[in-house]
Amino acid sequence: MSVMRVLGVAAIMGLIGMGACGAAEELPPRQEGAAYVTVAEVKAQLEAATPVTFLDVREADEFAAGHLEGARNISYDQVASITAELPNDQPIILYCIHSAHRAPEAAKTLAGLGFAKAVVLEGGIVAWQAGGQTIRANDLAAVPTILQKTDRCAVLGEANGVKTKVPQL
Repeated sequence: MSVMRVLGVAAIMGLIGMGACGAAEELPPRQEGAAYVTVAEVKAQLEAATPVTFLDVREADEFAAGHLEGARNISYDQVASITAELPNDQPIILYCIHSAHRAPEAAKTLAGLGFAKAVVLEGGIVAWQAGGQTIRANDLAAVPTILQKTDRCAVLGEANGVKTKVPQL
């Protein structure tokens, strides 16, 4: 077999393999006790100019790499600390990477505190991008985050203006 033929077959196999990798990912299972909304439903709300609040409950570096336009970043285990700043009369859409753990936990916390419109973006930011929606990236030095000392973590210091946390020993 000629070298060109081998390379051609390898290229075709590579393209077939890439197609399989690009196939739609299965959404993570929904957590009991958390309400969910799909990317299509959020898109419809935005097109109808329905006011929504986006809470990105990932870490600061994840947020800086890309987030939904207008999203506010807060650690998922800190959402209870900002309830006075959240609207109770409009949807609060929480998300993380796949919305498999952090976002549902934060949404359940808010729901337990009386925020009936706290919902999880099903599939998280991955589903948002897969649905053709855009994200916004920040420079790490300009990331708006809310980090506070908790019984499990302490604010250690700052790196490029971003506070960092480490577990307490």
